[in-house]
Amino acid sequence: MKRVLSILVVCASLLSACSDSSEKTKTEDVSLIADIHAITEANDSVLADIKSKLKEGDLILRSGTDYSSEQIKDMSKEDKSYSHGGIAHFENNQWLVYHIEPDYFLVKDKVRKELIDTFLNKAHNNGFALARYELKEKETHEFINYLEQQYQKKVKFDMAFNLKTDSAMYCSEMITKGLDLATQHKLKIEIQRLTDKSKFKIIKQYFRVPEKAFANMEIIPIDRLYLNPKCTIIQRYTYQ
Repeated sequence: MKRVLSILVVCASLLSACSDSSEKTKTEDVSLIADIHAITEANDSVLADIKSKLKEGDLILRSGTDYSSEQIKDMSKEDKSYSHGGIAHFENNQWLVYHIEPDYFLVKDKVRKELIDTFLNKAHNNGFALARYELKEKETHEFINYLEQQYQKKVKFDMAFNLKTDSAMYCSEMITKGLDLATQHKLKIEIQRLTDKSKFKIIKQYFRVPEKAFANMEIIPIDRLYLNPKCTIIQRYTYQ
């Protein structure tokens, strides 16, 4: 009889422990779900905020999380926060972004007109920023018209980073040329020379071009787009 009672006591203890463990797991799961929900709401909130502040022709910058984005950020000498930029355009009651980036499959290497939610996808970015140029209404119209033309012509990404050609361009080059045309050469984006040899190996590997093709060449790093007297950073955002 004593043995039976002992077994019952042990079983009761085990059941109690399992119940406690189960309740603890449920509590942890609820807490985790609540945390995920809070993070999602916070990230949705920053996207909603930038949309509420956007104006036609605004510069949208993003900070990519992949290795190549980190290398592109490092090309900027002053502010290494961002790796890519595009221009905001309101069409069909939604915000779109004109931009261009490389694609080794040669499918998406043309100028894009992409939904802002896609452009600022949390899965590939840890933050972004909104900046604004000092443009008159007519200049903004000319700027957007220029970008639309590049989109219609399906201008491809320039893997050679050659500023002298217009048949292929990279993001900061397209924005620079568009601003120059729209303002009749009044808004100038600074051009720098690529002299840092520590970057040569990275460029050679990532863009698959020979070193002699870009050593000492003229380039427009991302920070030149917004560290400009006629451009103001409206807001910087960080994803949770």
